[in-house]
Amino acid sequence: MQQSLPRTTRNGILPHMADPAPLDPLAELLSSLDSMLAVTDENVARSRMIRRRIAAIRRRVDAGTPLREIVAAEERPLIVELITDTITALHTVGARLRWAEAAALRAEGMSVTEIATHFGVSRQRVSALLQQRSSSDR
Repeated sequence: MQQSLPRTTRNGILPHMADPAPLDPLAELLSSLDSMLAVTDENVARSRMIRRRIAAIRRRVDAGTPLREIVAAEERPLIVELITDTITALHTVGARLRWAEAAALRAEGMSVTEIATHFGVSRQRVSALLQQRSSSDR
């Protein structure tokens, strides 16, 4: 039985991950958190599908079925496609969440150095992160 899950688009963005119109920093953070919830739910479903596929492949291998035959009969999306979709979705929404959290903290008066310490990165990285998004909004 083939289960349908959202596939990432060519640029790796699922419909619920598209950047909305510019919001205030806290609203942007909350929107990003909602997107992260949706992605984690989708990734749980993909993980379950991957586990079922792995179990089915192992059963067929144990029964002596040649791998070539198993692979030829695999339903789409393939395990490797599911893994790619999982990674892409997390990366995309994670980047948006990282920026939104940094912007919200900065708007509340936290210094770039404090944000960097919180994130475990350099202050230059935080400055670049904030600058990157604000320059793309122009």
